[in-house]
Amino acid sequence: MIESLVRLRGDVERATVEVILEGRWDARVRIDLAAAVRKGLAEQPRALLLNLAAVTEPDPALVGAVLLAERRCGAVQPAVPLVLVASDAVWHRLTAVGLMHRLPIYTSVAAAQDALRRGTPPFGRVRLDLQPGILAPSTARTFIGDTVLAWDLRDLLHPARSIISELATNAVEHAGTPFTVTASRRGQLLHLAVEDGDLGLPAVLDRVHGAHTGLDFRGIGLRFVADAAKAWGAMHTAAGKVVWATLTMRAQRSMAAAHDR
Repeated sequence: MIESLVRLRGDVERATVEVILEGRWDARVRIDLAAAVRKGLAEQPRALLLNLAAVTEPDPALVGAVLLAERRCGAVQPAVPLVLVASDAVWHRLTAVGLMHRLPIYTSVAAAQDALRRGTPPFGRVRLDLQPGILAPSTARTFIGDTVLAWDLRDLLHPARSIISELATNAVEHAGTPFTVTASRRGQLLHLAVEDGDLGLPAVLDRVHGAHTGLDFRGIGLRFVADAAKAWGAMHTAAGKVVWATLTMRAQRSMAAAHDR
């Protein structure tokens, strides 16, 4: 019997998150799948791809899991489109109950991504490719600061610069590979991300009392990111990993609306 596995994979360039389920479908993986969908939606992606192409022996409970994922995607603000990639067995199971009339179902990730590219308008988005040098965090900080000001999001200037500085510093010190900084506007969120070529995911360390408790102590700086951001996380990409954080633009928009009145 094939071991079941649920994993996430981010695509920074397309601003999508792929939830991948491999192996035999049974009720045991339903909780893992639901948790992965929640984690993927926290990034407020352009779309969530539910990749069921490697699922074997789907049972009727799979339909309920897909419908739950659809409800979760529709409940976030703004709603995130759910796109399915299915094996033949899964496709027959889903189409037998009429899901093809309410959700797009494709036979490959490439076909799904192509449809998203043609059918969904792009986000406001900027990116900067950097080498892992000593000046890279400062360059990333300036780049994000200029972007935030250009987008008239002054209230987010300090937290956005500080967050990207920490993420870029981690990429330089711990990944040591070329990395990409991106910022995008996703509904009411400012989304910040650093993608590098290292597979190791970061972790927030427990607080340490004593001499080494500054931001330079490995893993402690992520506490600032967690405290400053509305949400943050990390996931693997095709070539490494992406670490992301979001800040809300709601307060900024409220201030602008009050000013207009």
